[in-house]
Amino acid sequence: MKVCLGQINTTPGDFDGNLARVKHGIDQAASSHCDVILFPELCIPGYLSQDLIYNPLFIDRNLSVLQEIVSYTAEISGLHVVVGYIERNEGVGKPYFNSAAVIKKGCVQATYRKILLPFYDVFDEARYYEPGDELTIVEIDGRKVGITICEDLWNDKGSDGYNYERNPMSLYLKAGADTILSLNSSPYVQGKCWQRLTTIAPGSIPEVSIVYVNQVGGQDELVFDGQSFVLSNGDLLHLNTTFAGDSFDIVDLDAAAVQLPRVFESGMKVPVLERSVALYDMLVLGLRDYVQKSGFSQLVLASSGGVDSAVVCKLACDAVGAKNVHAIRMPSIYSSDHSRTDAITLHRNLGCWDYEVDIAHEKIVSMLNSRFAHHDDPENLVRQKLADNAYSHVADENMQARLRDLYVMHFSNAYGAMPLSTGNKTESACGYYTHFDMNFSYAPIKDLYKFQVFDIARQHADIPSAVWQKPPSAELAHDQEDEKSLLPYVILDPIVAAYVEDYVSTFAGFEAWLKSRSDEASLPGASRISGDIDQVLSWQAEPGAEAAFTRIVSLIGRMEYKRRQTCPGTKVSRVAFGIGRRVPIVEKWL
Repeated sequence: MKVCLGQINTTPGDFDGNLARVKHGIDQAASSHCDVILFPELCIPGYLSQDLIYNPLFIDRNLSVLQEIVSYTAEISGLHVVVGYIERNEGVGKPYFNSAAVIKKGCVQATYRKILLPFYDVFDEARYYEPGDELTIVEIDGRKVGITICEDLWNDKGSDGYNYERNPMSLYLKAGADTILSLNSSPYVQGKCWQRLTTIAPGSIPEVSIVYVNQVGGQDELVFDGQSFVLSNGDLLHLNTTFAGDSFDIVDLDAAAVQLPRVFESGMKVPVLERSVALYDMLVLGLRDYVQKSGFSQLVLASSGGVDSAVVCKLACDAVGAKNVHAIRMPSIYSSDHSRTDAITLHRNLGCWDYEVDIAHEKIVSMLNSRFAHHDDPENLVRQKLADNAYSHVADENMQARLRDLYVMHFSNAYGAMPLSTGNKTESACGYYTHFDMNFSYAPIKDLYKFQVFDIARQHADIPSAVWQKPPSAELAHDQEDEKSLLPYVILDPIVAAYVEDYVSTFAGFEAWLKSRSDEASLPGASRISGDIDQVLSWQAEPGAEAAFTRIVSLIGRMEYKRRQTCPGTKVSRVAFGIGRRVPIVEKWL
């Protein structure tokens, strides 16, 4: 059986664009005499469509596009087209089904309704969909072919610590299916390709073929990595590593050679990861699609000469082209000479536009304070604070960042460039940014720990080495360094990762977390910055470590109000700030 993997980039509500992609894939498959072309989950309406689904006209258009696809296949012989769409539920329960139609020569041969509806992380499918309760098996080229949709393949694998009552894969095997076609819209997370294969491949033993097609492209905070694959008897026959656009790989299940044997075994992890897409490429893809799908072509950012803004500038240039990127240097009286020269060198290396606007914040602070301090009434807040010598000089420092935000936003409004934030996950966790710093349109490195930012900077020669070799500093005051205010990032990154991604909130739990992740490759932070994981393990034994851990965990909790107001950014970890993480702002727990 010859299959075409229709790995396409869809957009919610772009029915004309999504339809054009499906038609193009059908043409590709038909001209290559394929038996099947398989498209991603909900490819007709786009994924995630979220509450757009509640608009009846949205559902009507989705159903009319399905009929257009059915009509388009009327003159095509021998090709089965499997597409995802939203089906109305005319019975009791939630209003819709997450469905797949099997179409052949102008007719819908069969319909499958997704049985397992995920409700964790970014998924909330039970909000909209009623679960299906029947298998769908069709005969294609002498094979008994079962249809599944995404989560249907993940049960009984310990995913997120729960199992559903039913396991569609097991049911299909009992029913005699020898081939599974799986429609997917599975977002990227680092290492996800390995997780998918180790989860799904055992179900292909013995002598079962699994054709897994995944969506590709960015959608708001999510980025879909594609990496569609074909498995048979535990062996990897094909892995699609094209992620820049639509692709239509063709695989003959009866003649395909084994690329990797027993792909789910631990010894295959390195070969799999060597073939999988890179984190940096996913960041570029997520940014590019957010910009272009939002109707922008130009980007603007504040470029300080620090590592965060340097990496964002590099990502922006690779996403939309250097001549569409505008980098503004905004030095204050505290900015170092090397920050200025580092930023200029970076912009020259990348080929983006360079601008300089001085930040003269002292006069503005003085003017504001003189205007606010005119009341003589002792009940006045300003009068009380000044009398008690309780004026916060941090506000003077933050004025520099606020002015920078103002100038970037002016550029954006005046010239039509989308403004980018340069904040990272570690800083966001600790609230280590001025309140408006991350309130631009998009934050490309929002879900990167500081060590990951450093890793990317080191990997790209056009980012000057001086940028990532100097101590990180906001340069809002004399001799200011990030690690003096917080903790060394070598320590801080693992604390944030443990708390945010694995909900570790006690020091004893953190010690156990570190021990379980002593493998350098799996420990977020530490070793790849310090060069030695012993630095973290040594720190945890110090007398003040527990108090410092508790201080940081408490700080993360208190900063929820700031994070809630930040802009979206590409999600690349299991748990990101933003979509999928639900924590109250006002609480009395931490």
